[in-house]
Amino acid sequence: MNIIDVFDRVSGEYDSVGVDFFKPMAEAVIRAVAPRPGDRVLDVGCGRGAALLPAARLVGPTGHVTGIDLAPGMVAHTARATSGARNVTIQLGDAQRPDFPAKSFDVITAALVLFFLPDPPSALTTYHQLLKPGGRLGFSSFAAPDQRYAKTMRILARFAGSPPPERKQHPLFGSVESLRQATSEAGFSRTRVKELDVRSHFRDAAQLVGWIGSHYGRSLLDSVPPDRRAEATQAIADYLDWPTTFTTRIRVVTGDV
Repeated sequence: MNIIDVFDRVSGEYDSVGVDFFKPMAEAVIRAVAPRPGDRVLDVGCGRGAALLPAARLVGPTGHVTGIDLAPGMVAHTARATSGARNVTIQLGDAQRPDFPAKSFDVITAALVLFFLPDPPSALTTYHQLLKPGGRLGFSSFAAPDQRYAKTMRILARFAGSPPPERKQHPLFGSVESLRQATSEAGFSRTRVKELDVRSHFRDAAQLVGWIGSHYGRSLLDSVPPDRRAEATQAIADYLDWPTTFTTRIRVVTGDV
């Protein structure tokens, strides 16, 4: 199952299972890039609107936010959720190569998206071309997962018939300096990288496993046979104390045109 298929499959549950994770991370990107009234914003890989919705509130009725995603389910759900908003457009579109004229936007946001792309440096260069003079880019990536999350995923993998291969991350996501350098090389000035922690709370193992199945972790969960999932959930329940909190460190990167 490829990345688009995974996100299409989880689109109904994504960011909707009662766990604070994607929303606070996306809101950190919006705070950093600070859309203003009247701005035209492009949100690439918009998902269920974690960054798009706060951006739409900030640009107001004189601005506009366009969200693109390659997962049809994400587009359908988010289009329905924003159907009453006159300053929002949701459409199928590729975060690697957004199909818009040069200098179309004041702001581009990409919340936890770039590391999924086949060529992140090329995408950054494209974003620079799509921004007007004075435009701003804001994107985020992971710095460090909670170590107990990594162990939880290894426990799930023990029950998997054929776990998916681990994805290799592009070197630009390796450090604060590599992120700053890649953003600068794409043409952006005043590049800044800020690290912050996001805490996510889980009441029990069933909620944690359900949350894993609501995002890209679904690719691993689906490889666990249905008749072994209760056993896998119990193994996770035995590993952690409940309720539990995971702390995830992310990096928020901004740059100016």
